[in-house]
Amino acid sequence: MFRPVFLLAAFAATAFAQEARTVTIKTLRAQMRYDTPEFTVKPGEKVKLVFENTDDMPHNLIIFQAGTDVLAVAAKLMEKPEEAVKRDWMPEDPRMLAHSKPVQPKAKDEIIFKAPDKVGVYPYVCTFPGHAAMMQGKMRVSLTQPGLADLKFALYLGSWTKLPDFAALKPHREGDIADGLIQIKLDDYKNQFGIVYTGKLVAPKEGDYTFSIAGDDGVRLSIDGKKVVDHDGVHGTTEIKEGKVKLTAGAHDVRMEYFQGTGDAEIYLAWKGADFANTPLSKWVHPQAGVGGKPVVKKKPGKTGIPLIVGTEPIVYRNFITNSGGRPIAVGYPGGFNLAWSAAHMNLTLLWRGDFMDAALHWIDRGGGEQPPLGDDLLRPTGDVSVPFAILESTETAWPKADKNNLAEGYSWKGYALDAKRFPTFSYEWNGVKVTDRFDTGGQASAGGKLIRTLKLTGPIPAKAFLRIAAGTLQPEGGGFSVDGAFTVTVTGAQAAGRNLLVPARAEIKITYAWPGGITGHAHQH
Repeated sequence: MFRPVFLLAAFAATAFAQEARTVTIKTLRAQMRYDTPEFTVKPGEKVKLVFENTDDMPHNLIIFQAGTDVLAVAAKLMEKPEEAVKRDWMPEDPRMLAHSKPVQPKAKDEIIFKAPDKVGVYPYVCTFPGHAAMMQGKMRVSLTQPGLADLKFALYLGSWTKLPDFAALKPHREGDIADGLIQIKLDDYKNQFGIVYTGKLVAPKEGDYTFSIAGDDGVRLSIDGKKVVDHDGVHGTTEIKEGKVKLTAGAHDVRMEYFQGTGDAEIYLAWKGADFANTPLSKWVHPQAGVGGKPVVKKKPGKTGIPLIVGTEPIVYRNFITNSGGRPIAVGYPGGFNLAWSAAHMNLTLLWRGDFMDAALHWIDRGGGEQPPLGDDLLRPTGDVSVPFAILESTETAWPKADKNNLAEGYSWKGYALDAKRFPTFSYEWNGVKVTDRFDTGGQASAGGKLIRTLKLTGPIPAKAFLRIAAGTLQPEGGGFSVDGAFTVTVTGAQAAGRNLLVPARAEIKITYAWPGGITGHAHQH
């Protein structure tokens, strides 16, 4: 097996494995991506990198010197593919710092190396043919490590539209967060809760520091008891808020307050100083943040980069889209109707109206990251990424959870076809049942128009099979149901079961979606 010598000082695992900091990077199945887009180490730090390939094809991971064009490195291999095959697609490039061996599916490799002494951003990439365009990441060498010291959380239960006075409330549960990164996955609660995070952050020297926050929903940051940046209220994560503060060298008390209403639940925190770029302090990194959490493009209100304009025919846009599940497919329809459909979960994941998509993020530079929709009144009909059908013992049975990245179990994606007017029909199989899913429009989305969805099922439909149409606070309205007051759904035979709107599976199911009133803007997100 060809394996070039590390150009950084590499050491045998037995020499310092216990002293090395462990970083684990996995592959995302069927997505041609690493699950860790970046990680941070200190200059000269000993690092043990565990690379786990959970995909169905082989991959590698190679770290290069700062400034290396990894796409050019991968492209050079294709100039002499016969030789590249003999080397298992390993480049002969003096800028390589460390690398895994070619890792087969469901296998892993471990490499141990010494981080560079020079502060900077060091790219890593998979060099198998066609992988490098998407399968990239960055190792940041920084004097400042991500995370907070002595990070603790207090979880509160309640329903709010503004951050409450947490000091007057009794915590439901409290605990430590070992990795020092602010995160929400602390309990099984999806909606109607709040969290207060407390910890310490060490400023390397006296100076001005900038903090960036985002949340779905309200979020507020205080340092040493003084509010630094506030983004309260019910909203999505489309906007990053910044605040500046002067800190003395040493430890400072950090307090982050957050509440979740319904729908998505995310929280983001990062900071930067004179000697280091934005460094995430949260587990979730904002999809419009680049290396270290700095916004890729700071857009002026009403300005976009490369907007996709829908004319008389639909536009189909396949790329990474915020909060749309695995393998997203966005469709912009005439009349101002837009949706995202997941080919990993075989389901509608997003609806919005007005402008369609801005392609700049995926066109400019290396095209990384997830792009949020451009338009207004963004909705998540089922409130989360989920499968369309399930077999339930009763309508009170909890709807099965779906992994946000992995393919849905029991489903088989069959692609989509365009008709003469370029309207797509999505196809898949579920438990031996062939399903087609198509959307048509009526009128203008901004003026009482409707989006009509038709699912057709062919084959023996299992007993007690249901389609989940929507999730949220349900109220009967005009022969259908209002969902969280944000949109209405009309379908024959639908029944409210708690927060789920269900309909028994049958040969044809026709669903109508509509927004109430005029366009209300970006702030309203279900």
